[in-house]
Amino acid sequence: MKVKVFSKYYILGCVGFWLILASCAPERSGLVANVYHNTTARYNAYFYAKMRMDEIQQELLESQENNFNKILAIFPKTDTALISSLAEPIEDCIKKASVAIERHPNSAWADDSYILIGQCRLYNQNYPDAIKTFKFVNTESENDDARHRALIKLMRTFIEAQEQNNAVSVSDFLKKESLNRENKVQLYLTRAYLYQLNGDYSNVVSNLLQAVPLMTNSEGKARTYYIIGQIYQELGFDAQAYDNYEQVLKSNPEYELYFYARLNMAQVYDLSKEKDTKKIRKYFRKLLKDKKNIEYQDKIYYEMAAFEQKQDNLDEAVDYYNKSVQASINNSRQKAYGYLALGKIYYDDYRKYELAKAYYDSTMSVLPQDEPEYEQIAQRQKVLANFVEQLNTIQEQDSLLALAEMDSTELDAILDDVIREQERARQEEEKVQRRQARRNRNTSFPEADNPFDRQNQETDEEESWYFYSPAAMSMGRTAFVRKWGNRPLEDNWRRSDKSIDANFAANDVDTVAVDDVAVEKQTPEALAAAEKQALYADIPFTKEQKQDALMLIETAYYKLGGIYDFDLNEKQNAIETFETLLSRFPRSEHKPEVLYQLYLIYKELNDNTSVKYKNQLLEEFPESLYAKILANPNYRQESNLASERMKQIYKEAYQLYEKGEYAKAEQLVSASMLENPDNSFADNMALLRALITGKRENADQYQLALQNFLEKYPESDLQEYATQLLENARNFDTKLAALKGAQYIPEFKERHSFIVLYKNVKNLSSTLSKAIDTFNKVHFPGQKLTTANLMLENGRVMVLVEDFPDMATAQEYYRKFNSDISPIEELSPEFRENVNQNFVITEDNLNILYKTKDIENYLRFFEKNYM
Repeated sequence: MKVKVFSKYYILGCVGFWLILASCAPERSGLVANVYHNTTARYNAYFYAKMRMDEIQQELLESQENNFNKILAIFPKTDTALISSLAEPIEDCIKKASVAIERHPNSAWADDSYILIGQCRLYNQNYPDAIKTFKFVNTESENDDARHRALIKLMRTFIEAQEQNNAVSVSDFLKKESLNRENKVQLYLTRAYLYQLNGDYSNVVSNLLQAVPLMTNSEGKARTYYIIGQIYQELGFDAQAYDNYEQVLKSNPEYELYFYARLNMAQVYDLSKEKDTKKIRKYFRKLLKDKKNIEYQDKIYYEMAAFEQKQDNLDEAVDYYNKSVQASINNSRQKAYGYLALGKIYYDDYRKYELAKAYYDSTMSVLPQDEPEYEQIAQRQKVLANFVEQLNTIQEQDSLLALAEMDSTELDAILDDVIREQERARQEEEKVQRRQARRNRNTSFPEADNPFDRQNQETDEEESWYFYSPAAMSMGRTAFVRKWGNRPLEDNWRRSDKSIDANFAANDVDTVAVDDVAVEKQTPEALAAAEKQALYADIPFTKEQKQDALMLIETAYYKLGGIYDFDLNEKQNAIETFETLLSRFPRSEHKPEVLYQLYLIYKELNDNTSVKYKNQLLEEFPESLYAKILANPNYRQESNLASERMKQIYKEAYQLYEKGEYAKAEQLVSASMLENPDNSFADNMALLRALITGKRENADQYQLALQNFLEKYPESDLQEYATQLLENARNFDTKLAALKGAQYIPEFKERHSFIVLYKNVKNLSSTLSKAIDTFNKVHFPGQKLTTANLMLENGRVMVLVEDFPDMATAQEYYRKFNSDISPIEELSPEFRENVNQNFVITEDNLNILYKTKDIENYLRFFEKNYM
């Protein structure tokens, strides 16, 4: 009997179990099924997929090299190598998220799983499939938060796929949606990322400022504050930068971010008093003493140098830059920044070009190739190498010619001095080598001396140093080239095999070159006599030798002028160099071209001296190509190949433009435009010249060039493109001006206007204008005042009353308008509440006001200067 009862309950239990199990099938729904699928999906497949995604994102963050000398990227950058290393976790994340979808398609976590798959495809740079995935979630999901999250990821995908128009469309759509906190943060960050890629700092800051109050510390709040501070610092808003760096410290940042925020705070601190400067120096010294900052000492010294440079203390800046270079052991990027800063100082401020070139050489030896300015710095290095070569040629040959004119007694004394200087330099070099050898023996990681550091120069008087003696340098360089040839600057330059271990060479101080063995056996007197005889051989005593030296100088001046003009864009130095060439070599073979270049430079500078060189070119070289270009702009057009030639010039100029060689491009374009101003292809040249102007001049000059193009070529096919360029340029100016805040001009000796601001409702525009016209006729009948309406923004309108000849007349009108006879009092209460402010303003400031829409700033200006 008991067996039968047990069997009965057993059978009923099994049936119940299988019924419950059947109700939990993937396609089933219902209370039991929903609880089962939601729980199982969340804590199994989705849980492990999400954990994989967290690992991927952490790896992306940790793989980034944060270059704190530049504005940090809002999102981590990815490349093929990095994605390849993440292939396994990305594939595993997709697999686990797919399991959650397949086994629990109706669960609340299916949408999240799809989003994880889309993210994986985004990181894997499979943009088409990522786009399809996010669009699917947006279309099929019933959860608004999931839809919004998918749309934000879709926007990010469009950005990475360089489909910015689509990204903007998604952004505009989301403006109309109600987002939760997390989605708002991600939307603001994604928008800021888009604007950062386009260099639109105004909108970057605007979006980050909206995101950061919503963020938690774990969401990168400190980093976001830091980026805002960097942008403000870049734009010169030191007070705002300081405030944001201060917020970084309050947001529990990691130590590296904390350190750089403190460091940057010193650069943007308001130095209103001398004691503030001392306070910052003390602050830097405190950072140096902090043991936690040992690895950051190179950066601290660099910022100390930048601070002293800003105070015009160049010697102190150079000292700190050198210390930064010495402290940069494992940070080649920071070492490169130090070298580059020194190169700029020695070129721009000290005018010691050979040292400047040496620092640029050092910069390129350690600068990572992913540096944004790498190509620009590399080009500058090449230019300086050519530049220094021409300077050295002029200096050397002039020195040798001067020696040739001396009597034998004076010349002997000079040569003896040169030999002594060379011997002293050799001894100094041996001291450096011995010091380096001792240092290398005491460490397994030898660090080469900075050869340009003043602390390593063991000389008595700066003026007595070998490299400050032009004659000694010229003779020494000549002697070196004679013995060793014109060799490139490199380590172990005397060896045919450069692969010999550096430590061995440094420690083996007794080793000498084979060529020197025979020399060492001679007496010092015999060595000096042989060297003196060799120096004599380099001096141009004969007429032919002097002619050769002068030809080298002439060519060097010609090349140097071109470098100043085209490569360095230093027009005044180009003028001085070319005019020196014409003065020293009035019959130079380069004279026609030099006259033409001087004509172009002076014309570019709006200097009437250009006419002088134009006339000289036409008179002395009427048959030259340059004269024909000036005398007959249609000279080449008269040839059947004129148009094709112009297209070829355009191609060459555009290639130079793309390479960043704007001066050369402009030179080609200008010459071509002078030759063929009426050619059918001239509009293309003119627009290219406007683009070049945009690269070389300020924004106003760029806009003026575009405006001139539109006026000069109204029938051109390029009208629409040029119009768009002009509109973009003006929009950029407006945004930048809005970011900086309007800067009104305190100049009041000019015509004024009176303005009434109101919000346009119903018929207020016509009613207010009529009331003001009546007021003018009654109270100012003799001034012939006129009124006009001008739209401002957001429904706000300005009534302009103009014009008043001076400030006093405008102020008198303002006082009457705001007295008990004001026309505003005649309006209905409904209209009166929509009339905001009124004030007077100059013509120049009215233009600024309309451009920036910065009413609040002007009202403060008005209160200060008119009231």
